[in-house]
Amino acid sequence: ILTLCKIPALAFALGMFIPLELNVPLVVGGAVNWFVTTRSKDASLNTERGEKGTLLASGFIAGGALMGVVSAAMRFGGINLVNETWLNNTWSEVLALGAYALLIFYFIKASMKVK
Repeated sequence: ILTLCKIPALAFALGMFIPLELNVPLVVGGAVNWFVTTRSKDASLNTERGEKGTLLASGFIAGGALMGVVSAAMRFGGINLVNETWLNNTWSEVLALGAYALLIFYFIKASMKVK
């Protein structure tokens, strides 16, 4: 039914089964990809920019996965560096949003620098 209605099955599945707090970064990433790949009238340049952005994003995903393994190993070893009082502070959320905005800006700038 989705195919007949020309609705991408992956996007539908993500919207149906994954919580909103996990879907928002995917939507933001799609918006960044759209922005980067539509800035030029040269289709090949837009494709190269999109590929560079995909490569950067893949590197960040791999790095995040590796740090998740390191974090799990540290927790297993009894090392806990999480400061609960900082996490309960509103400024931690403000700082996280600022870091996320800087990361988005970095992705846009780095993807646009295609030689």
